[in-house]
Amino acid sequence: MKNRFYLTCTLILTLCVIGCLGGKSEKAVEAALPPPEETTTPAVLAELHLATPKLAYAPDEAIPVEMTIRLGKFDLLVPYVTVEGRGAFTKLVVKDAEGGVVKPKYPIAMANKPKTLFSKNKAVQCIQGVDLKARMEKKAVLEDLKVHYKLAPGDYTLQVLMNLRVYRESLVDQPLQIVEVQRDIARIQANRKLPADAKQEAIDNLKRDIEMMESKREGTSGEIYLPIKASRGAAEIESNVLSLKIQ
Repeated sequence: MKNRFYLTCTLILTLCVIGCLGGKSEKAVEAALPPPEETTTPAVLAELHLATPKLAYAPDEAIPVEMTIRLGKFDLLVPYVTVEGRGAFTKLVVKDAEGGVVKPKYPIAMANKPKTLFSKNKAVQCIQGVDLKARMEKKAVLEDLKVHYKLAPGDYTLQVLMNLRVYRESLVDQPLQIVEVQRDIARIQANRKLPADAKQEAIDNLKRDIEMMESKREGTSGEIYLPIKASRGAAEIESNVLSLKIQ
């Protein structure tokens, strides 16, 4: 009887110890688990919204298409041709009722010629740009869709795909007089035959000329240009899909 009693007590104590250890083990595992990661939504650079005055048109009616560009929480320096006028519709996709892509009569495009400006007495290749401010809305209009697409009666969908390239700095287009003086400075700096003192005196005089010309231009705004090498990258943005009917 005594042996049975001792065996029973030993078994109960063993089970209690195992239970306590098991509880501690579970708590240790819970403590070792990392806290759930907080998910953050990527910042939206811009949103595109397509609209037309109405959704059904006669075969001989013009079809104006308006696109609203809504900026996110950042100021953006972007190319002029990407967001202005018909240039904003360069990647317009038109599909028929069966989902087939309707090819344009000719591509929608705007010229994007580079221009050489001077910054810190160095020539910089640039393209025309636009300074878009955070939270602002900007509109671009395609006067008549049918000028660019041959559309028979039927149902169609429109969507704009935009490759929005962003730049980190901008330059202001300057009068030809200032540009010429900047070129003179660059030529003097590159001249190795001039004595250092004479070179510095000539450069200082020319810089004072530039300051005088710029002071006379205060209050006037020139066009913004973006140095080609100052690109920060690009984002692919899609508009809503707009449905319309040609009766």
